[in-house]
Amino acid sequence: MYIKNFLFCFCLLTLVFLFSSCEQDLNIEIKTNDKRLLVDGEFTNDIVVHSIRLYCSGSLITGKPQTTVSGAKIYVTDGIDTFDYIENKDTLGLYQTAGKVGGKGGHIYTLSITNIDIDNDGKMDLYTANSLMPVPIKFDSLLSYRGYYGDGPKVINKAYYKLYFNGPGYVYPFPLVNNYIRYGTITDRLGSGEFTRFGESWYKVAKVLYPDSIINLYAYFAIDPSDVKNGDTINFICFNLTNDQYEFLKEFDNNTTSNGQFNNDNIYDQLKIPTNLPTNIEPANKAAGYFFVYSVSKISKVFNE
Repeated sequence: MYIKNFLFCFCLLTLVFLFSSCEQDLNIEIKTNDKRLLVDGEFTNDIVVHSIRLYCSGSLITGKPQTTVSGAKIYVTDGIDTFDYIENKDTLGLYQTAGKVGGKGGHIYTLSITNIDIDNDGKMDLYTANSLMPVPIKFDSLLSYRGYYGDGPKVINKAYYKLYFNGPGYVYPFPLVNNYIRYGTITDRLGSGEFTRFGESWYKVAKVLYPDSIINLYAYFAIDPSDVKNGDTINFICFNLTNDQYEFLKEFDNNTTSNGQFNNDNIYDQLKIPTNLPTNIEPANKAAGYFFVYSVSKISKVFNE
């Protein structure tokens, strides 16, 4: 009888101990190092005010949102010319060239970002990116006429152009009527699906393998005839891209949609877009986003029948 009472009391005390242990607060500190510098910017041969936006990444683990990064020192150089980016006083995290500037095709440009401490380790970080600005394709002429193209009547356009050594690996083309200035940028098209819609062959161009060599080519494009009348200006614009840039654009399109699920003001938001997207920012394990260095080619013609 004594043994039974002892066992009963022992079991009861054990259960009380277990329940009281379950009710204790367990303060487990989850250490995370998922802060990254997000870079959103581009540099072209267009003579314009160029911009770079910096963010500190949101956290997939804690749900902490993105924040802008202020106080950075930024410049872009090809070893000959250096372009400083100054932070906009009205929009923190936005850095812009002091005036209208542009790069030169065939030059390699280096981006440098310093004077920030993203991982809060007490040491200033250095982020860099390097990219060739492709020699832009050179247009010779643009012929336009009404006719039949594809599925019916169209204004048919044939643009003749030349490719040079150190030229682009891919060309993104698009036509406009009358609104020549408002053609936008590559980052305007991120997540649009345009770079996966037609496949590589749609954008890929021939390569010039030797210096002083030239390849002569032409491109067709068609415009709805109701959109064009005599006196209108037809513009044909091409973004000249490297292979690495095009691969990034394809992967970005494959991981996003164009139905408004992500905000273009925060295009590399880790809370909405996978973090395994490639980047040309170094160190890659502490950065995300992309710094586009590309050239722009344009030709225009006043349409008269």
